[in-house]
Amino acid sequence: MINPADSGLTATEVAARLGVEMSTVYAYVSRGALTRRVGPDGRRSRYDPDEVEALARRSRPRSGRRTSAAVDVVIGTTISEIGDGWIRYRGLDLINLIDDGYEAVAELLWTAERGSTTTVDDRLRRRVRSAVGRTVKSLPPAAPVSSYLVAGAAAAAPLLPAIGVNPEVVGHLLLDALVVALPPVGPAPTGPTLAARLWPRLSALEASAERVRALDTALVLLAEHELATSTLAVRVAASTRAEPAAAVVSGLATVSGALHGRAAVGVHRWLLGDPDTGLASAGFGHVVHRSGDPRFPALREAIEAISTKRHRTRIAELLDLGAATQTPNVDAALGALGYVGGMAPGATEGVFAIARTAGWLAHAFEEYDEKPVRFRGRTLYRGSAGGRALNRSI
Repeated sequence: MINPADSGLTATEVAARLGVEMSTVYAYVSRGALTRRVGPDGRRSRYDPDEVEALARRSRPRSGRRTSAAVDVVIGTTISEIGDGWIRYRGLDLINLIDDGYEAVAELLWTAERGSTTTVDDRLRRRVRSAVGRTVKSLPPAAPVSSYLVAGAAAAAPLLPAIGVNPEVVGHLLLDALVVALPPVGPAPTGPTLAARLWPRLSALEASAERVRALDTALVLLAEHELATSTLAVRVAASTRAEPAAAVVSGLATVSGALHGRAAVGVHRWLLGDPDTGLASAGFGHVVHRSGDPRFPALREAIEAISTKRHRTRIAELLDLGAATQTPNVDAALGALGYVGGMAPGATEGVFAIARTAGWLAHAFEEYDEKPVRFRGRTLYRGSAGGRALNRSI
């Protein structure tokens, strides 16, 4: 533990000692690998030097050197295309699809047809909801959002049509299962849309038309973004002919990691008053959208309609943090939605995961038409010569 008389290490010092980026330091905190406390100035975080040293020893590569090489995977697709400052779903500009609504955009991703609508049998929908409800009751109230979503997908799986049979029905039922899996925290929904049904499971505030629209906008903007890490996991699972629900669970497991689907959680926590400015860093910059993430202004506009003066002031303070160096990304806007919407920290992870399920399913459906088990990686052995006899490919 940190001695009260010792200020401890700063986040910058920790990053230098571990040889990682600042964002990785905060990811270690989110995962519980590092303990953070507020320093003497009441603002900057401090870390226990002994704990940092222990983590450095555990993280040190056996070869004695660290590799930073990325593993690039390129897959042909007709689902989406992204570039600096723009995103297209099925060849259509994403920003122009916002008013279509999330369910319609999901069907566009699945069918490549704009305006396509699928009717789901009410009896089957009720059976899925009932199965999900029974399953999630066994989870402890403090379970993370990801646990509820995984349980919901698993409970729905046996009731869904087989691979290739009514994929749009499978999609709508799975999305419904994920919504129902989250415990309600607000008044019963009054609207028929997925966003209207999801809002009371994220916030105790009334599901007003403006709030539901802001949430629906977020769902549309986050529905697909090419081959993100979670989407690759889904496609790998689908290539083995895993059922759609199982493929989605692969995606859910991936976004539960601190470096993917939970970036907005840190932004949300900072907006709520956490003094650690590092938490807000995930809301700035993007590896593709270097000149600006087009999803940020689109979602911010929807959030403005439900913001108070206090909300706007705090969000302006957030934007000031990165104004000099980087542009805000969609995680900044999603964190702001959680803040303005009165959601509990962690709720934005659920928004991201449910939104991205539409894209995951589109990729799974597309992968089913490809050669099975086409992903075959190889390792480059870096151990001692004596261990080579144990290095076998399965």
